[in-house]
Amino acid sequence: MKDQIKPHSKNKNNTNWESLYVGLQDATATIESQTPAPTVEFESDEIMGTLFKADEVDQKSNFTYQLQKKYVVSTIKSGLLIIHQQRAHQRILYEQFLQNITMEKALSQQLLFPLQLYYSIQEMILIRELQSSLESIGFAFEQINTDNILITGIPVNTNEGEVSKLIELLLLDLQGGFHSENSFSQADRIAKSMAKSLGIKSGAILNTQEQESLVNALFACKDPKTTPFNQPTFITIDSNELDKRFTL
Repeated sequence: MKDQIKPHSKNKNNTNWESLYVGLQDATATIESQTPAPTVEFESDEIMGTLFKADEVDQKSNFTYQLQKKYVVSTIKSGLLIIHQQRAHQRILYEQFLQNITMEKALSQQLLFPLQLYYSIQEMILIRELQSSLESIGFAFEQINTDNILITGIPVNTNEGEVSKLIELLLLDLQGGFHSENSFSQADRIAKSMAKSLGIKSGAILNTQEQESLVNALFACKDPKTTPFNQPTFITIDSNELDKRFTL
């Protein structure tokens, strides 16, 4: 039973895609329940967003595929749509976490046994400061002591093996990494740190359903074009550009 971790110990568990996919589904449901769904469609009447004109949408059967375990590729009438899976998932999770902190309605999965984690005095001060926001995104605390915490619940898009590293990275980010002009509040910094840590990575294999869920959740976001760190989440390649490549 891994219910006690020594101070500053590092967990090296691999990312569990299934737990992230739960979060992806939850992000889709949460965003769509709070935000009116965009009306522009993918090739098979899937909701895609208002980024493309109606005459750009091809009404043929939907087809997506994963390229180099990094991109999700599909088509619009004017050409190709290429989505960066890691960046797209960061955008989805960021908006989900930020909304949860604001609305305080996040779901929590209960642990069979409390998870005990140890931190320095300064880290414990910050944890106490963050307690309300952490509870808003799904953490549940049984105790917050002088040098350790007992966690009884975690966000639905995480697994127990990730919690120690997740909180450690969050503390590092809040202690210095995200104190910038692009982070407007503590809630914003928390949402960014969580999205960065939990976003699916390049190299993760997505099946067709996962690819479609990623696309739908991304284009249900308020700002699907960029990550929380102002990086593009997708590009389009016009068919005219493709034609030029084949011109002799």
